[in-house]
Amino acid sequence: MAVGAIVRVRLHGRRVRGWVVGDHVASEVDEARLQPLVAVSSAGPPPEVVALCRSVAYRCAGPLAAVLRSASPPNNVAPGSITPRAGAEAGPLDLDSPASDTDRAADALVQSLGKGEVIVVRWPPLFDRRRLVASLLAARGSTIVLTADGTRAAAFHRWLSARGTRTVLLHSDVSAAARTDAWRVAAGGGCVVVGGRSAAFAPVPDLECAVLLDEGDEALQEERSPTWHARDVLFERSPATYVVTPAPTAVAVRAAVTVAAPLDTVESSGWPRVEVVDQRDEPPGVGLLSDPLVAAVQSTFAGSRLSVLVLNRRGGVRLLRCATCHQLTRWDAHGRVLLADEPGVSASVPPGARPRFCVHCGGTRLVERRGGVQRLAATLSARVPKADVAVVDAAVGHVPDVPVVVGTEAVLHRDEVRRRRPGLVAFVDFDAELGAPRYRAAEQALWLVVRAARVLAAGDRSESRVLIQTHDPDHVVVQAARRGAPQLVAADELDRRAAFGLPPFGALAEVRGASEALAAAADALAAIEKPGTGITVDVTDKRVMVRAQEPEVLARALERAVDAGRAHGGVRVATDPPRI
Repeated sequence: MAVGAIVRVRLHGRRVRGWVVGDHVASEVDEARLQPLVAVSSAGPPPEVVALCRSVAYRCAGPLAAVLRSASPPNNVAPGSITPRAGAEAGPLDLDSPASDTDRAADALVQSLGKGEVIVVRWPPLFDRRRLVASLLAARGSTIVLTADGTRAAAFHRWLSARGTRTVLLHSDVSAAARTDAWRVAAGGGCVVVGGRSAAFAPVPDLECAVLLDEGDEALQEERSPTWHARDVLFERSPATYVVTPAPTAVAVRAAVTVAAPLDTVESSGWPRVEVVDQRDEPPGVGLLSDPLVAAVQSTFAGSRLSVLVLNRRGGVRLLRCATCHQLTRWDAHGRVLLADEPGVSASVPPGARPRFCVHCGGTRLVERRGGVQRLAATLSARVPKADVAVVDAAVGHVPDVPVVVGTEAVLHRDEVRRRRPGLVAFVDFDAELGAPRYRAAEQALWLVVRAARVLAAGDRSESRVLIQTHDPDHVVVQAARRGAPQLVAADELDRRAAFGLPPFGALAEVRGASEALAAAADALAAIEKPGTGITVDVTDKRVMVRAQEPEVLARALERAVDAGRAHGGVRVATDPPRI
């Protein structure tokens, strides 16, 4: 029986799914106690992918079964239904003659690339990248192309198929039946696999290279344990990986043999026009709606274009911070004071008025904190009365046909917004992103600008813009966005992380679990936290942060922590968590 096959076994009276992960294995128990397999259900990941899954599970300190599930077809695939084509051509890769400056820039960039296991290619967000990516596909054998955006994955799949390339779409946005058919074709080889993060485990037997698009997108990292990143899987698996992205992360730049980009003037022209509002120049009490922002919305409205305002705070509840006890008093636009320590209990003040005293200590020195998108929309409606304003969040099924939408960054993911070709994307409080207490804050803030650029890409660059409100206009992220020079952020991040031993100059993990299990894991880690081990442990009542100089050292430490915690209920490990 082939390694990777999916089988059914009896376990405590139930028929459960399992994978064959080894053969010719000596049993640790009496052979008389072994139960026969109930059935072979389906073909599964090939042996080399099973080995890859085992490596990923160990490095990320998570269950192997979860990784094997990502590498397996959603539905059963009969082993005899796979048609071998390993080493065959995926189809015609000849492209038309360059018809634009963007085409010529793409061709020149591909010709300049050297050879190496990891090559980073910076490609600005307003430029079409299909020709560039198509030029990177292997002439023979298989290529994996990964992008977290399901809409863009489907569009690229159609574009390649229309040119006669043998390509399959292996993305979570399509049905289980369609993914199963794609998995079956991929298992034969000789094709281009286009998909999301799980396509990194595509069962192609003849992988020649991989192309990772938009490597800074957080959706490329698995949220459930084990928290593997598609980038790291491709780096381990593929003979050659091309990272094509507008703004590469420090991890990718550190791993790259070559970092290539168009000429500076060409690259900067592929970024949107960025207007920076220096809020230090605004008069006191203006709040989030500065005069330049209101003027930008009004001019965009006058031009019959959509304005998108992004604020990563939801709701209309207002916050007051007590200068005496430093507690927060929450109140809404109706004047209801919400007592956070007594759910469902509220006190009232006159509608439209604000509380005059702290509900916790009675102090009268209250400082108002900024509200969320609901309050921003209401305030903007008063400043621009002729324009209808709608709040768009995850609960909104359809984006209303209004000239102004306000939402969290999730609004930038909406296809309806992109299709309307907005003229303005404004980040109302960019300082919240720049100053976020996360070591990846700078990269994540720049990636928000990339998302805004993608929303504007369908329109004319001269008729659209990104507006950034900040008290720190000299911040490296703001300057990189304004100049279309993402390498500034990557260089700054590499210097900073090297100084503090953060990834990619170290390894980092977060351990959580029930109190007893977490305490046991913390004790196990503390036992190996000695000088010379390269392990540091920070313990709180809710989590344990573990840092190591090398990923292998961290993996060994986490293995001990998981074993110790499992005896008390188990723990969950997140390696390189994105929001730490």
